[in-house]
Amino acid sequence: MDRTQKLTLDQELQAAVAIVRIGLERLRDAACRTEEVGPHAAALQALYDPARPDAGVLAAVADVVGTITVSMSDVDHDDMDRVTELLDEAQGHVQDGTGDRIRHALDLLAPLLKRCEECGKQKPDVEVMADPFSTALYPDEPDHRQIPLCPPCATKRFEES
Repeated sequence: MDRTQKLTLDQELQAAVAIVRIGLERLRDAACRTEEVGPHAAALQALYDPARPDAGVLAAVADVVGTITVSMSDVDHDDMDRVTELLDEAQGHVQDGTGDRIRHALDLLAPLLKRCEECGKQKPDVEVMADPFSTALYPDEPDHRQIPLCPPCATKRFEES
């Protein structure tokens, strides 16, 4: 006997929307808790990453719209061709229109990102921190050189100590 109650369609959709909204709030909060450009760019890349356009939030939204469109193409109705045409356009606007604008914004923000001192790449996750190498070797020293590092390079410097 199954003791779990089934949700109504409305309840299931409300729950799904709430989950999505919580995720979007986390993106917004991660971006806006600082004035640094890196977290803002990282949140924008989570929405649409030009290097991986099929991986972000916009791609997920476009995929849902596309799947619904394909599913609805089996419905027998006079206006179904127009419905699927509109949904195809919506899918394109989500990823292409909005994604293209985010890509352009990221291109403009790129020169403002910090450059990792180790690998030389400008990335959203580069942070200025006390040198992990000297901090691990001399933890009692009060002043360690502050250097910009991305997480993989920071870990590498720490492990080399």
